[in-house]
Amino acid sequence: MTTTLTKTETAAFINEIEAIYEEPSIAYKLRATSTWVTKSFKERTILERLASIDLASQKCYQVQPKNPNPPPIHNIWLERLWLTCTISPALIIQALWYHFVPKDNHYHTWHPLFAFVFYFLAFFIFTLQLVGRTHYYMKYYGTFDEDNRPRDYVPDKLVPRFIISVLIYLLARTAGGLILGGYDRNEPPSLGHTISCYHRTVHTVPFLWKFHSLHHCTKHPTPIQSILAGDIQELIEIFLIPLFTSFVFHLTTHEFWIVQCILIYIEAGGHSGIRAYLPHVILYEVLQPFGMELCVEDHDIHHRYGKSGMNYGKQTRIFDRLFGTLCERVECVQK
Repeated sequence: MTTTLTKTETAAFINEIEAIYEEPSIAYKLRATSTWVTKSFKERTILERLASIDLASQKCYQVQPKNPNPPPIHNIWLERLWLTCTISPALIIQALWYHFVPKDNHYHTWHPLFAFVFYFLAFFIFTLQLVGRTHYYMKYYGTFDEDNRPRDYVPDKLVPRFIISVLIYLLARTAGGLILGGYDRNEPPSLGHTISCYHRTVHTVPFLWKFHSLHHCTKHPTPIQSILAGDIQELIEIFLIPLFTSFVFHLTTHEFWIVQCILIYIEAGGHSGIRAYLPHVILYEVLQPFGMELCVEDHDIHHRYGKSGMNYGKQTRIFDRLFGTLCERVECVQK
């Protein structure tokens, strides 16, 4: 079975990737080797089979004729309804359990270990549903810049790291929600108790770029490739950022569940390249009148620029406007 890259191999791979692209002209040349996708499902290793979850329609990996029509405006309320219907079942199941199972019953409350397994599986199922939905829209709408270059496959060398990173993310975020949210087995689901410079910094500080550059090995990513990152970046994003956030905003365990589902939804969308005007599911109406709302194309353009950096925002375009790093949209130009 393929093994995880060593630090030396990872550094060499990053240098190889950076040499492939010319900045800031964004002249696309070679692509990293991805022979695993040419194998039949039976021929793939276990890790390659798991990586197949990220494979979209074959159309997304082929150059398409230029679409003369502007990207359609996707109904944001459909996304809000979908999120409500997919996030709430786990909370409803636990709430109903606590309501109907008698309090004097030994199984009335959920042991922390049981709660961890339950919410991990729920998060895994949510992620599979999210990826499937995103792939559907990638095929239905097409993807940005598809007439120049299609979406990127996960490179052969990064398949093991890709799968391990996904598993660590799901496990750590589930456990973090329980720990930082102060899970109390005697309480049913409860809600309502309660400026990031990080991304810009990892592009502008050379030392930190070494850790972030692995994430930019793809110029045209797919949903789950949003998790690809260097060891230090994974440590920061998976563990430290939720920890520091909990110091500022006290969230219950179940609020953490909602937040992490919405967060992974936004990250997957931003790395999907769905060719539609699909804005931020929470902040759209607040920021749109000021021209500072974020949509899928903004982060898609960010990956094309790589280290030279434009469109750093993950939630809004406010700070990109303030710091002069806003790159105007190419296809989602509203009349």
